[in-house]
Amino acid sequence: MSDKPAEETKRELPPEAMGNEKWHDTTDAVWMRSSLSREDSDAIVEVAKFDDGFRAVRDGKNPEKGILFFTPAEWEAFVLGAKDGEFDIPEEYLTPEEAAIQRGEVPVTAVPSPNNTRPAKDAETDENTTSD
Repeated sequence: MSDKPAEETKRELPPEAMGNEKWHDTTDAVWMRSSLSREDSDAIVEVAKFDDGFRAVRDGKNPEKGILFFTPAEWEAFVLGAKDGEFDIPEEYLTPEEAAIQRGEVPVTAVPSPNNTRPAKDAETDENTTSD
């Protein structure tokens, strides 16, 4: 039996966790975003990876709006679709810079989000990055 009081050992889950098999606690998650993300962008997507392969995705401009969770199989399907061009925008709707990015001509890396609750230096060395 634990020496800790019951209120310390049992934590109240948020409403969105109830009945959600994909839900993960993101309190200490290391969120990553594209190196191309700029604060003046209309949308910034941030991704966190968990030890069990699940991913969490949120809006980096408005992280309080909610989080989507993906199983490893769902994430793999998304990544393969993206690599195959499934989500590409026709180039006539893109600026030359955007088209070059979409074609993979501009190097892109995952960088720690400024919204992380952990210091950036911890996030940079964390193994839970979004490299794939």
